[in-house]
Amino acid sequence: MKNLIRTVAAAIGLIAAMTLTSFAQTNMEAEALAKVNEIRLANGLSEVKYSASLENTSVIRVNEITEKFAHERPDGSEFYTVDSSIMYGENLAKGYNSADEVVDAWMASPSHRENILRSEYGTCAISTTTKDGKTYWAQEFGV
Repeated sequence: MKNLIRTVAAAIGLIAAMTLTSFAQTNMEAEALAKVNEIRLANGLSEVKYSASLENTSVIRVNEITEKFAHERPDGSEFYTVDSSIMYGENLAKGYNSADEVVDAWMASPSHRENILRSEYGTCAISTTTKDGKTYWAQEFGV
């Protein structure tokens, strides 16, 4: 019974996120992806391509991190369980108000930098939301 309730709650949350959030990248998100690709090219790597499927997962994750800021989902499962068939890496941030600020912060963090410069990653999507005056960022990577 608990599993059924969790499944129904997750489905309702997904529908709510899809209803309340546009799946089109904002300028800020597109700028962040462009900056990530500039960094990748400067480091001899190929660009990561925008992925609409990953954007669906990044929208879910950005909404989840307003409740629980962690690579663990509010229900205790790992971030990639949003869609384990396409999610391989994740960078999160909160409190940065521009693409430059957030990408600079990710590059200053060894684990976030590693994700941005991982050659195996070929796709990416970045979503943002604002809650209580803070901007939250979810960057999801795929192969």
